[in-house]
Amino acid sequence: MMRVLKRLQDKATSGAGKRLVLPEPRRGRFLIREEGSVSAGAVTIECCPDSTKAGKFWMELATIPVPADNGLAQYYAEEASGLFRARISRPVSNGTVTVIPLVSRGRPDWPDRTEVV
Repeated sequence: MMRVLKRLQDKATSGAGKRLVLPEPRRGRFLIREEGSVSAGAVTIECCPDSTKAGKFWMELATIPVPADNGLAQYYAEEASGLFRARISRPVSNGTVTVIPLVSRGRPDWPDRTEVV
């Protein structure tokens, strides 16, 4: 079962967006949706491991072109923890992009500290 969280990018054309905090290892999925008639743009999914929570050392996981024609692209992360972001690495033209994170639910007996900041 996956849980939908607040958007990391919301109808954006540029910028680093918000960060996803995964304190415990979880499966994650990022949905990348365009709005309008996008002709260019790319989103880079990046992570910052637990040991560097200050966010100074972002590692690129994948760069995904913004889909055209009201399309949807996805990126899957298996059992990951730390900070994540969906940075617009190539500006979006003629439209906008929205990035929605989904994460697996944790153990029912543990508090869920997953959040978007």
